[in-house]
Amino acid sequence: MTDMAGFRIGIGLDLAALKGPHTGWQGLWGAVAERLDGAADFVTLEDGFARPEGDGPDAVLLANWLGARTRDIGIVAGAPVSFVEPFHVSTAIATLDYVTGGRAGLLVQRLQGERAAEAGRAIGRLGGFPAGDPAALGRDALDAVEVVRRLWDSWEDDAVIRDPVSQRFLDGAKLHTIDFKGAGFSVLGPSITPRPPQGQPVVAATFVPGDDPALAAAADLVFLRPGTEGLAPLVAELGDGTGDGGPLRFADVSVAAGTDGAGLAAQVAEWAAAGLDGVRFLPRDLPELVETLLPALRRSGFGARGATLRERLGLPAAANRYATAA
Repeated sequence: MTDMAGFRIGIGLDLAALKGPHTGWQGLWGAVAERLDGAADFVTLEDGFARPEGDGPDAVLLANWLGARTRDIGIVAGAPVSFVEPFHVSTAIATLDYVTGGRAGLLVQRLQGERAAEAGRAIGRLGGFPAGDPAALGRDALDAVEVVRRLWDSWEDDAVIRDPVSQRFLDGAKLHTIDFKGAGFSVLGPSITPRPPQGQPVVAATFVPGDDPALAAAADLVFLRPGTEGLAPLVAELGDGTGDGGPLRFADVSVAAGTDGAGLAAQVAEWAAAGLDGVRFLPRDLPELVETLLPALRRSGFGARGATLRERLGLPAAANRYATAA
């Protein structure tokens, strides 16, 4: 029998997928918050600006609202990194990590095609935003992730000293400029937010057939959306997971109303046996998933443990690149 103890379960949420007799914004998301804790290892929130129609909630703001109302589940907030300043993305996710006590993550989202062109027109002709071609967008997303990660490390863990004798709040020697210069923008740093509780909050990305694997390889976990040939080609492109430095690999699975719990548990066991690290369910009916399907999976023995999201995913402690160099 496959050992399911290390197999992780995530939930991908989108406003269009949620149903229920809720009144107003707070009623809807308040009911969601009540269902999340203990339901899965983490939840991802798609950002509204990154949707094809460009409409919906700001995922980072919503994540902070949910983070203060949950105590257990990891919260991975989406951000369209090519069209939001990476400095602000970094500080926002660091803040989310403080709000949640180490349960935060960043879902790297990219705008492509006409949606990228629309966003570029809405922003205007400002320096630092990428051209609309796929190569430029991909390069810009990679640069943004690198900046976000460097800024998280720009404060050493013990940079805040609060010394009343010397009347110093910070040890300035333990703040570091990142001095990043990319193709489209540069960032000096350091961050304005102390290093997050996890050191490096979890970075996630989605990988579909035809994507350049560079961004997926830069992430901690990757959501695989199979094409007609299934998951095997995507898995092969990304290697063997964290054992050789690659990202954790999760299958993306849409869950329709009325899905059989036993059948789903058997399918998840097959993915675990095939070497995948987890699954992210994209539900059309959140209450059914949480109240019926996920309990069936728990009876099959799945479940990860850990106080922080990194620990729950089995990721190593994040070393500070600047402290190590010093």
